[in-house]
Amino acid sequence: MKVNPDFFPLTQLATRFVDQLAQCRRLNLRVHEASEHHVLIELPYAHELVGYPDTGVIHGGVITTLMDTASGSAVVCSIFDKYQALELSPTLDLRVDYMKPADPNKPVYGFAECYKISSSVAFTRGIAYQDSIDDPIAHAVGSFMRISPEMIGDEFRQALIGEEVTSLSDALPDSEQCVQEPIVATAPQLDVKEIVKKATELNDFSHLLSHVPYTDFIGMSVERFGDELVFRLPAKDDNIGNPILPAIHGGVIAGFMEMSAIVQLMVFMHTSKVPKVVDFSIDYLRAGYHKDTFAECKITRQGRRVANVSINCWQTNRKKLIATARAHFLID
Repeated sequence: MKVNPDFFPLTQLATRFVDQLAQCRRLNLRVHEASEHHVLIELPYAHELVGYPDTGVIHGGVITTLMDTASGSAVVCSIFDKYQALELSPTLDLRVDYMKPADPNKPVYGFAECYKISSSVAFTRGIAYQDSIDDPIAHAVGSFMRISPEMIGDEFRQALIGEEVTSLSDALPDSEQCVQEPIVATAPQLDVKEIVKKATELNDFSHLLSHVPYTDFIGMSVERFGDELVFRLPAKDDNIGNPILPAIHGGVIAGFMEMSAIVQLMVFMHTSKVPKVVDFSIDYLRAGYHKDTFAECKITRQGRRVANVSINCWQTNRKKLIATARAHFLID
């Protein structure tokens, strides 16, 4: 893909930033454009990202990861353009509104812009789409905490720009970027109602998870203790989003929590279909370090067609949450 440095002068910087994140490499995310105003990233379709096995639609958590990455990249580029400094800004909160499911076997594009930078927080908005940005799959808004440039570390800084940058021209991209064709995969057609029934009869909900490729992609598992389900996300190198701490990618945490809520609804509401996410809002309370992570859910409101679920996520101490989230799902 040819990139015009006059129009998109920060594409190489954004590409190097995304390539430093293990989860983004695993997703094969590709930066198409980056400027001081915006970033455009492509997410290729893959069977292992499927969250709805009956339709082949990718999991909402993958869309969240795409938009979190695009938004964070936009912050990096905007701060670099404005202050000639590199900052790694962790996500404070992110809300994603899902307008329709992504079509299977087609890539998804994440467009994000950083529209405001204060002394301590950067604010973003973005759109996920496939064929046209005027026909969005999801809309995202987020805020990111600014931290001192010194905290980024020399090794990570050099990985992004190769050497110390003194002017914007030092971060100009190469004229050519190699882009591989996306791998087209087809998800198998499964009887979701029968899968849920069997998992309930066996009281083994790992059987249910085994039919959702995305849960294996992030390594998720679940155990039942009486009337409670406890979900586990094991420490996994591919899930890292901050290589400095290291810490889990915020999108992976969000995807883990969203999938936990889906399973909670399927088990306790005996749904015959996989609930479809309408919106997902997450607040990050502290860093999710590279260690085992747990989640529990509570169905806070159940209507005829829509359910509201709250999700708490922690690591070593249940009282020290690393994130809280709230989501609405269609259950009919």
